[in-house]
Amino acid sequence: MKYLFSLLFTTFIIQLIDCQNIYDLLNSLKFFNEGSISNSDIYEYQYEYALYTEPENVTRQRFSWMELYSRPYLYQRDPKQPLQCDSNPILTETDLPGADFLSIIPSVADPSQCNILCCHYMSCVAWSYASSAPSDYNGCHQGKACCYLKAYTPQSVHNPSIISAVMNRTFPFLHPPSGLRSAVPLGGITTGSIELRGDGTFHEWTIENQSPATGAKLGFLNDALLALRITNLNTKESDARLIRTHPNYNIKGISTINYHGSYPVSKLELVDESLKAKIDLYAYSVFRVGDLNRSMIPAIIFSLNVYNPNTYPISIDFMSTLPLSAQIDQTRQSNRTIQQISLANYTDCIVACNDNPSCASWNWQMINDNPTCLLYDDVPYNEYLNGHISGVRGRWSFNRTGPLILDRPGNATANGQFLLCPYLSSNRSMSATVDNDIENLLNQFVKNGGWFDRTEIKQANAVHGAVSLSTILQPGEKQTLSILFAWYFPHHYWLDLPLDNYYSLLFNNITDVAKAVGIDQTDDHPLENVLNDILTLHNIYTNSSLSDYLIDSLINSVSHMRSAMYFANGDWRQWEAYDCNDVDSVHNDHQRHLPYILYFPETEKIKMYQWAKYQQTDGMIQETFTVGCLGDTVPYDTHGGRRMADVTSIFILETLELYRWTNDSKFLNDMYSHVIAGIQWQLSVSSSLGLPENLECTYDIPNLSQYPTTTFNSFMHLAVLRACMELTKIMRDTTTYNQCYEAYIIAGKQIDKLLWYNETLDTGYFLAYTGGQGEKAIFTDALYGQVLAYTYGLGSLYNISTMQKHLESEVRLADTSYGLRMLTGREPLTNAQDNSIWMGASQDWSVLNLWFNMNPQSALVQSEKGLNHVRQILNDQWNTHGIYAGDGYGVGGKPWVTSHYGFHMVFWHLPFALSGQYVDLSNGILTFSPKLSIPYRIPVLIPKTLGSLSVISMSNGQRSFTFTLSIGNLSLNVLSVDNSTYPGSVDLKAGQSVHWTD
Repeated sequence: MKYLFSLLFTTFIIQLIDCQNIYDLLNSLKFFNEGSISNSDIYEYQYEYALYTEPENVTRQRFSWMELYSRPYLYQRDPKQPLQCDSNPILTETDLPGADFLSIIPSVADPSQCNILCCHYMSCVAWSYASSAPSDYNGCHQGKACCYLKAYTPQSVHNPSIISAVMNRTFPFLHPPSGLRSAVPLGGITTGSIELRGDGTFHEWTIENQSPATGAKLGFLNDALLALRITNLNTKESDARLIRTHPNYNIKGISTINYHGSYPVSKLELVDESLKAKIDLYAYSVFRVGDLNRSMIPAIIFSLNVYNPNTYPISIDFMSTLPLSAQIDQTRQSNRTIQQISLANYTDCIVACNDNPSCASWNWQMINDNPTCLLYDDVPYNEYLNGHISGVRGRWSFNRTGPLILDRPGNATANGQFLLCPYLSSNRSMSATVDNDIENLLNQFVKNGGWFDRTEIKQANAVHGAVSLSTILQPGEKQTLSILFAWYFPHHYWLDLPLDNYYSLLFNNITDVAKAVGIDQTDDHPLENVLNDILTLHNIYTNSSLSDYLIDSLINSVSHMRSAMYFANGDWRQWEAYDCNDVDSVHNDHQRHLPYILYFPETEKIKMYQWAKYQQTDGMIQETFTVGCLGDTVPYDTHGGRRMADVTSIFILETLELYRWTNDSKFLNDMYSHVIAGIQWQLSVSSSLGLPENLECTYDIPNLSQYPTTTFNSFMHLAVLRACMELTKIMRDTTTYNQCYEAYIIAGKQIDKLLWYNETLDTGYFLAYTGGQGEKAIFTDALYGQVLAYTYGLGSLYNISTMQKHLESEVRLADTSYGLRMLTGREPLTNAQDNSIWMGASQDWSVLNLWFNMNPQSALVQSEKGLNHVRQILNDQWNTHGIYAGDGYGVGGKPWVTSHYGFHMVFWHLPFALSGQYVDLSNGILTFSPKLSIPYRIPVLIPKTLGSLSVISMSNGQRSFTFTLSIGNLSLNVLSVDNSTYPGSVDLKAGQSVHWTD
């Protein structure tokens, strides 16, 4: 065997990246999605039936961010299609019982009101009207008139007191382009985020510590604007534009914006023939794998790439303005009012608060038809309320050589600092201003390209702050103009409990934050470093042989970190979802945990120690740090939860995973007593059947705990027993090993006996559960435990050909155009929720078929269909929901339950299945058994240690292997690909590689 230690290939690539300027670095970013938004497009929200999802406008503080039964969902109106909605025919003395998604008391007791209400909801296809409701139901009350809105048309029955109708309506609505329903969240990890959408608007503002434990997010900031101005320096003609397709002020926008997202970067490609330059806008945050502190910089960089294709020189002015002193349609209500004043304009309220030394915040609203300003001596949490405007005491400051800063002194969650500042150099100049009148601010920019007469701002009151950056481009020249938006809000609270943000330990003030991204330097090197970190990570995936849909999903799913919190006391926490406000439920956490353990493994270890701390005396790991969902947020670390088959088991599996993948012996020693206690609990809940009995699991809506045992829980049981055998071997614990081994053998036999169903001679599947009414139901994520077992190197838990038959039956019996149906064949057949699409099943189907050596193209069909339904049909990949409706349950294929969820992130097991990667750093072993045909290049994924493996065929028939490390350091005793082993130990740093042939 020949081999070679080589640094040439990787060093060459790194030198290429490092020698590029910021313009070229931005231009080299690759994107695998695109949404094209035109200024002629018509976009509008339509209300649809959903069980619960996260709304754009949150109307309650310290409460789940959820909306029940209906949701506004953005659509593109097709102007060529007529809009028609009427009730035809009217069915007198007719009831349409069932299918109600809303029941509403009409404003007037008249059935025509039901028609109006039904037309308001896109998913309403029929209605029934009762002049006197027979009982309280949802929003209706007994004895009152009620409109019952229907998601589908039920069988009619005669009822003399009911009037019904089937709607005659058209649906001239299309799914909008990618980047409008959701976009890449921008901002440092755990510091809050903002989305810059594809039309140039800003949404989902959480940078002031907003969460279900505090105040509401800001759904849409209409006056947050980016603009540019191009001047022909020969003719002095200028062209100013808002970077929006649908400008909200009397300034031209952009004809078309093509949106692209690749976390943590958004790109807005400005397509407009009348623009006298080629311009792309990038927005991005700092993200460095393996360096959590660096990745927690609370800042966003806006970079404008400009190319002058003309024969004449041009000047370019780039502007950002934000309405940071007033929050429109947000109310703050306090019982600590210190002054109530009649003021015609809310801007006067800002002045009044800043002039009153006792004032900390304010609210402007109509009271008895009078515009009224309320001044408070505290800072209550905000929530959405149309017509109210509120704010927090603060003043602006600026001098020509420094940033524009808004300072909000105090210790509340909304107290802190904002900063806007351009990146300057010898050939660029800046200006800044503050103003209550946004139109005046914009007009000055249109006229002058900035506000160059303002050289200093001291303790100013104003709603809007703005900065501009200006430069000159000669013909054929390319430049990048960048503006920094940073924030510093150190005081996080949980209800009334102060929990400062961890980043407050890294920075003392907003100036420290800005310096961390090089605002005080006079060249582009700091931003080049930021982009090099991003490109180094992205290139591991974008230069690989993975499918485009998978590359895009792997990169962008990391945006799920948007809801994470890291406190100064060392606690890392994350919501299950903003609309389901429990914290770090073990089973949900594990579905999303792979990018966390790979990029920032310390976050997983923090949670593991906390789960161990709250372990019950009987050995059961508690489900969650903070219980709750769909209601009031409970006090911090109110731990508890349900008896579940995928909580204690996952705790034990992750102990093995973390030990093998990080070689942390102390961690294993600390966890081992908790593992043993957990094993004893696992055995105790399986003592009668040899399989887990009447336990809940992450699939909680179908209430599977009513059945004696389930295949899902049984395969989790097999996986944890196998993990137990591995851990006890490491710890030389023969007694516990024998317990787990014996239980493992019994469990396999019991699955044979109780759960396997031979449908025909050639077909069969595992039953979803035992018991019931004798039905033969199939559950489509039943083998999740096997997915985990393969990724963590535990091998096959059951006969492979039998498991293959089950997967074949999943597709045969439960496939839909949106993904695999959760549960099929349960009695009674009216269990409508069984038709829903839970986002993990299709991904796990593909993972397992890869491990079973199915052709990768065939194996990935289900994964691609499920993810592309969200990526390319709904165009909403930065807001992937946990559950989508199936036909006959909600609106087929539309979001049904829980927004910004992590269920789909089990697809992170796919690259492990494709590469066949096995890692055991405790023994220095890394091996691969790839499923791809040569030549190929696949990602190598180890915590804080990432790279790639390339394999090609040589002319002499031998294979050539190149293992390249891009991030981290790695020492190995064994490195092997398909039993071709590198001869010798490996000791690599980032940028190095080894090469060998067989």
